[in-house]
Amino acid sequence: MSSWRALTLISVALLLVLGSVGPAKANITVADYLSLRQQAQDGNALAQARWRYYIVGLMDGIQAVQAPTEASGGKVFFCMPEGLPVSPKFLDEFIQSALQRLSDTDRLTEQISSPMAVLVAIELKRSFPCE
Repeated sequence: MSSWRALTLISVALLLVLGSVGPAKANITVADYLSLRQQAQDGNALAQARWRYYIVGLMDGIQAVQAPTEASGGKVFFCMPEGLPVSPKFLDEFIQSALQRLSDTDRLTEQISSPMAVLVAIELKRSFPCE
């Protein structure tokens, strides 16, 4: 499977799994995510719930794409180390690290309007490439 096809598949799966329920949307942009996370960090209870929902949805989307491909022996899009727990805490730290790296290289402004799910998929592939 080509890298772009796999990226598209993961992005679509992430968007489908996350769905749209009330004010929490799957296709939020990087800017929307940054705003939501800041509001959650500031103690806004609704923003905290929406942020948790989004993170759990991302985790579910990752599993929805990777697990069936792995089980069937197919080539996965990214290869996380064995035993690395994909948890809300891990995913939050991973996202914050990726955003900081993009900011440090002055590339965050290029991505600010991009769907967050696409950015996460790209960063997972960059961080955990398959051999």
